[in-house]
Amino acid sequence: MRHFLNYGWSLLGGLVALLLIYFYDGALQLPEWSTKGSLRLAFNLSAWDWYFLLDMLLILPVVRILMRQAFSQESVEFETYKDKALRLHHADVQANHKNRAWSANGVTVNPWEFRYTQTQSYKGAADCGFNIFKNLCLNLLIVLFGPLWLIYALIKRSRHRKSL
Repeated sequence: MRHFLNYGWSLLGGLVALLLIYFYDGALQLPEWSTKGSLRLAFNLSAWDWYFLLDMLLILPVVRILMRQAFSQESVEFETYKDKALRLHHADVQANHKNRAWSANGVTVNPWEFRYTQTQSYKGAADCGFNIFKNLCLNLLIVLFGPLWLIYALIKRSRHRKSL
């Protein structure tokens, strides 16, 4: 059951990439969109478009399983400009204290600064957005060059097994 769910999830991500390719290629068109505002689709599939569809259905799930690290959802840990400014401010305060050894005595701080573990920024949204964009780009590349990615993944996997 888990494999079917993984397959369905990879097809869903690949479908977005495939639709982008089809719209760019002209295989999928919205002919009456500008005039009537209806959402009727017109398909004009060529041999290349069938190749892209087969890549998405057969090769994309296999490559996603073989190359799990490339599609991981782990946080990238971007440092936002607010986090960097706060870190540099702390370093500046520590480097330029006067009169005696460092202590909390006489140091003025912003009482709101330590209310949260991080500065209020778009850090989590940036990580999520980056992962979505990265996975979309990888799906696009795999749908376009599926057999090459599959060969690369199989060679990488066989070398890894030989080294163990």
